[in-house]
Amino acid sequence: MLKVTDRPDADACILRVEGDFDSESVPSVRDAMDAALSDGYESIVLDLEGVEYMDSSALGFVIWADRRLQPVSGTLALAGANADVARILELAGLIGVAPSVSVAPSIEEALAARVRDGRHIGPLWAESFEFPAEVSHMSAARARVAEIVAPLGLNESAIFDIKVAVGEALANAVRHGSPRGPSDIVGVEVRAYPEHVDVVISDSGCGYDGVPPVSHDTFAPSGRGVLFMRALMDAVEFRPSAGGGTDVLLGKRRVATA
Repeated sequence: MLKVTDRPDADACILRVEGDFDSESVPSVRDAMDAALSDGYESIVLDLEGVEYMDSSALGFVIWADRRLQPVSGTLALAGANADVARILELAGLIGVAPSVSVAPSIEEALAARVRDGRHIGPLWAESFEFPAEVSHMSAARARVAEIVAPLGLNESAIFDIKVAVGEALANAVRHGSPRGPSDIVGVEVRAYPEHVDVVISDSGCGYDGVPPVSHDTFAPSGRGVLFMRALMDAVEFRPSAGGGTDVLLGKRRVATA
């Protein structure tokens, strides 16, 4: 049995599965998630409280969901699983490996985490700047971002991570997102929230969904920038910008210096 509940207050859709989560029920859950994403939801909560049985088909769904969600910067929270189901998830080794998937003890905890994340409410403050799309400006732009985030209590490692991730996003914006070269403008905005900081890089290109091109060349000179961003930051999202091009959001949790 599947029940779908919209939670616009948390920008989330809840999919509640009851009974068996198996090869018979997985297709309907998959269709429901696709429908929620089509309706504009970025966060899916899979309520497992009523699940009494889970098989490999359900684990296959989690893998499918992660691959479906990553390109659209979506998230899936597995909430309320009983001890037996939680053990199956742990044995599968998916949690922590699938970037878009997390676990919560209950629906309310999953939604509270979404609210704490705070990206659907206003920032404490924001600071922005622009520069011509030239490689020679990138070093100064990275340094300025580091200077802006410095008062937020981030430790040196976190600031270094931000600089590297921002550098990769800036490189993509200049080299791939600026078809007119220096005539195009790259925008940078830093937004401070109570528990995290976001840096948004905007370009003027034809759009990018965040899926790196497939390459079997281990020694290829490029194509690893997005992997760096995802490895170093707590949130990475690719969205169409209002004026055309792409907005790349890079989020980092604020951790006080020890």
